[in-house]
Amino acid sequence: GAEVEKMSKSKYNVVNPDDIVERYGADVLRLYEMFLGPLEQAKPWNTNGIDGVYRFIRKFWRLFYKDTATGEPQWIVTDAAPTPAELKVLHRTIQKTENDIETYSFNTSVSSFMICVNELAALDCHKHNILQDLVLLVSPYAPHVAEELWAALGNEPGTVSQAEFPKFNPNYLIEDTFEYPIQINGKVRTTISFAIDRAPAEIEQVVLADEVVLKWLEGKTPKKVVVVPKRIVNVVI
Repeated sequence: GAEVEKMSKSKYNVVNPDDIVERYGADVLRLYEMFLGPLEQAKPWNTNGIDGVYRFIRKFWRLFYKDTATGEPQWIVTDAAPTPAELKVLHRTIQKTENDIETYSFNTSVSSFMICVNELAALDCHKHNILQDLVLLVSPYAPHVAEELWAALGNEPGTVSQAEFPKFNPNYLIEDTFEYPIQINGKVRTTISFAIDRAPAEIEQVVLADEVVLKWLEGKTPKKVVVVPKRIVNVVI
């Protein structure tokens, strides 16, 4: 494995943070230091992972702006109402961040921000209400980019550091739907979401009218449809 030794001026192995700040920015350095591991543990300094933190900041930024051919970033934040899936992602992150701050587990907070940004990007979420709270969550960890985005969201005058921290709402984490894998002769061919309390007979009716299922049925009448609540639907041809 790699040899690890303490930084020391006499050994000429001290890392100059100014070089990292100049290349990546102060927020990336802050996030990377916290991402290295728990505060109470000694951690080897290895800049190999700093590019990953830099990519996270860029992906976070792209929730707000889109690159254009002219090189001028385009603002893409909308005032549309958040979806239940987006609120779930946000409030799961709020809950995690609250707990991590209490235990000084800043490394896992940074990890949860990365997961949150990935999930919001996958949902194509550019909603003002979601992103404003996310900026507040990230602001103690990456204050410079957070301050810039906070102003861009229309919060001037005032600074993000003076704003109230988002409050966790457990209601957004309640599972009210279940995504059923739909098997046809034992092989999963599609998935369909249903309300948790949807009756099995109604689930069967919707499944048999689904376009993907109809394609696999090829005009045949199924011998049996087995609905296992909150688990799976199996169509036997």
